[in-house]
Amino acid sequence: MGNAISRSLVGKTFIITGGAQGMGRAMSMGIAREGANIIVVDIAEQACRELAQAITAAGDKALAVPGDICDIDVCHSVVDRAIAHFGAVHGVVNNAGRGMTAIRADYLDRPVPFWEVDPALWQSLMDLNTKAPFLMARAVAPHLVAQKWGRIVNVTTSLDTMYRAAYTPYGPSKAWLEAATVGWSRDLASHGVTCNALLPGGAVNTAFFDAHAPLDRSTLIQPDAMIPPICWLLSEDGGATTGYRFVARLWDASLPPSEAAMKCGSPAAWQSMGAQSLWPGARPVS
Repeated sequence: MGNAISRSLVGKTFIITGGAQGMGRAMSMGIAREGANIIVVDIAEQACRELAQAITAAGDKALAVPGDICDIDVCHSVVDRAIAHFGAVHGVVNNAGRGMTAIRADYLDRPVPFWEVDPALWQSLMDLNTKAPFLMARAVAPHLVAQKWGRIVNVTTSLDTMYRAAYTPYGPSKAWLEAATVGWSRDLASHGVTCNALLPGGAVNTAFFDAHAPLDRSTLIQPDAMIPPICWLLSEDGGATTGYRFVARLWDASLPPSEAAMKCGSPAAWQSMGAQSLWPGARPVS
């Protein structure tokens, strides 16, 4: 990753939700190797504890906090335990989420139009993909604001996935999270805290796809692709950029990290469309 990023992550403490599996596992291990303390949060208790043990065995620092982050009390407990164990908390990576397999395991073979989506499954996916990152960010933000330093990174998806046919509710849930990313970045702008979105840039070789899905996993993006951009976003070098989205697939490892970040980054959500709403008295403007 380079010495500049390595030095800036030493001693920092980051919460990684969904941190024991797939992209979350890759990011947890990658960030830990750069010297940060990792709070591994995952509903899969055994996987959560095993990863924290593996990180510790490698000489890095991690704490397992298994739990359901759709519960507000769990989110506050995660933050409290991070501070109690490592002395401070410096950010959260909102990675936990459900994909379309939570709606129908063989959705690639049998697409699900929105009117066939089970409302209970819709709610379950929306809770983890929207409510949980809000609760987690809400729990950690006061601490970041108080210390005038912090990072919030929300894992979203490609823009075309957000409105793809037969991708409700996954696509819309990520559109919500990306819009929230921009709103939160503006709330935090004067407090030394950044909020950005990170996405792989295509289908990833994780359990989001059923084991029997009709695809060649060797052609998928590998979870480790998330490591270089997430380490940069959490670093001091990433502190001047907020309200952006970064596509991990487009990261150019031949470039210095900050140049690679700018090459794969752009304003998050739909800011390029400009302000379109009409407000009485021309408010608000931010």
